[in-house]
Amino acid sequence: MNLLKSSLLATAMLAAAPLAMAATVTAPLNVTLTLENNCVVATAPVAFGTRNTLATAIDGQGSVTVTCTSTGGSYDIAFNGGSTPTGTITQRKLVHSGGNTINYNLYTTAGRTVVLGDGTNGVKLTGTGNGLAQVYPVFGQVAAGQDPKAVGSYSDSVTVTVSF
Repeated sequence: MNLLKSSLLATAMLAAAPLAMAATVTAPLNVTLTLENNCVVATAPVAFGTRNTLATAIDGQGSVTVTCTSTGGSYDIAFNGGSTPTGTITQRKLVHSGGNTINYNLYTTAGRTVVLGDGTNGVKLTGTGNGLAQVYPVFGQVAAGQDPKAVGSYSDSVTVTVSF
């Protein structure tokens, strides 16, 4: 009986004693992502073709295509004065290997009244990315009345810069 009383007493004491428990704590785990806009640009040339006179204006058309991976990101499209040393945004020049030049310019619309440029000289284009290719027409015009010029090929390279 003593053994039974001792066992009951030990069980009662254990039941009355505070139980030792493991402690727990919590903390939030923040998860973030910053998605930056990324754009690529492609161009289709402005080709004025083959001519035998510069007596009248010659029109041509090309394009700039901008594709941005993100939606909602804004961008600007700027055009420089070209690679011909004497060319400017307000008067671009095609150059011949002999140094002769032919005046031309690039415009925003088929009316050819607003010159494409960098925003300081001429206007720059603006857009908002939507994840798809967005095409911007570029209208060119060789100024009339520039005869006579040396025969041969004339060219220029305008840098298109997309800032996003």
